[in-house]
Amino acid sequence: PPSPAMTKAYLANSARYLTGAVAGDTLPSIGQGMGEMNLGFAFDGVARIVKHQIPAQEFSATSQSRTFTGTVSDPSKPFRVTLAFTDAPGSTVGNAFVNNLDLTVTVGGNTYKGNVFNLANSITGGSADPANNLESVFLPAGVTGNFIITVNATNIAGDGVPGDGDATDQDFALVCYNCVEAPVSVIAAAGSTVTEENCLPFDGMVG
Repeated sequence: PPSPAMTKAYLANSARYLTGAVAGDTLPSIGQGMGEMNLGFAFDGVARIVKHQIPAQEFSATSQSRTFTGTVSDPSKPFRVTLAFTDAPGSTVGNAFVNNLDLTVTVGGNTYKGNVFNLANSITGGSADPANNLESVFLPAGVTGNFIITVNATNIAGDGVPGDGDATDQDFALVCYNCVEAPVSVIAAAGSTVTEENCLPFDGMVG
């Protein structure tokens, strides 16, 4: 059965952008979150990569990362990536978040950070989101070629996977829409560095 994190990731990944009253704003927003739930989009049969809190891919320490590579399936459809995780219980005073995972996507020679949008679509630049346990990169139809998806453990300070004997860990759910997973090389944006490690699947990757 899908976990809360996977349910959230899957539905947010297929949301429809709203332009009506109190909407037409930049995602994610107070007015519409990531948009309106759209089950037609969610179950349209388009190729997806789905990573559902796989134990071999969970984080046990800050600064670890997990990388997934592949190709855009259909340039006539949008390309979307969504990361979600169930954070460890937080403080009732001040900031409630504990662990911090960040999403980065490189595709079409550009690199996008999770939750850096202009209206409905992701843009380059900006800063990683330090607080939300849901991050997305949404790009319109027309994107082609290979991609790198990286999930970074920016901070692992609490027990995100209770009951496994590790007091500092975090798993995650990941959905990539219009994606086919494959070991590929990716041309990165100018000024960035792409190494063999983040171009090719590593031993811990589970399909």
